[in-house]
Amino acid sequence: MTDYHVHIGQYGKIYYYADRVFSTLKASGVDEVYFSSTTSCLYCEENVAARENPEILKNAPTALALYEGVMEEVQNALKAALEIGLKAHPLYWVVPEVHFSSSENVTIQKAMNEVNYDGFKIHPRAQKWDLSDIDTISLADEIFSYAEKHKKLIMIHADEDFLPQLFENFIAKYPAVTVQIAHCRPLDDILYMLNRYPNVVADTAMANEDVIEKIKTAGFESRLREASDFPISNMFRRHVL
Repeated sequence: MTDYHVHIGQYGKIYYYADRVFSTLKASGVDEVYFSSTTSCLYCEENVAARENPEILKNAPTALALYEGVMEEVQNALKAALEIGLKAHPLYWVVPEVHFSSSENVTIQKAMNEVNYDGFKIHPRAQKWDLSDIDTISLADEIFSYAEKHKKLIMIHADEDFLPQLFENFIAKYPAVTVQIAHCRPLDDILYMLNRYPNVVADTAMANEDVIEKIKTAGFESRLREASDFPISNMFRRHVL
């Protein structure tokens, strides 16, 4: 059984250790996971949106330190998965500030070379993705171009405020890239994307059964991916980590 949406790392005041997350899933019958680190949600010193709140940035790492910390987390997580016989696919959670602000010039190519990532995670709620900005457009294009060339997955968070169509131009431009829209929401927008783009799939993380049934009824059952959002989803907080 594959879980297409799993997390490790810092989330609010809780740290989810990869070995505990993976062991819990393994015990529940999961033998393959696609995961990313929520530590990527931490504000970094270069985060423009947070600069008006000194308290948020008081102990914030630099963009480069955040990048290196997450990279170490993912490498350790892969070791933990190997030890228990779990097949794990890490996704590189793209933090734009890492690529815009780092003195080390962290490119998408560099990030993907340093860890054997199987794809990308884009989260417009956690990070600012201003697609009217030339640098952000260039970064998004670099991600999609790399994913097409190297056959990598792209997962995109979507909700009522950040619609799946946000990256529609890139999804249309790179039809060979499999784009996984997280959470099956909003329903009408997900159905629009599934109807229009054969390279789009949707994951069931935090999606209610009624929504899932409507997507199946519309003829897209084969393009649904089972996902839990574990351990973030309230549905799974009964597990003791």
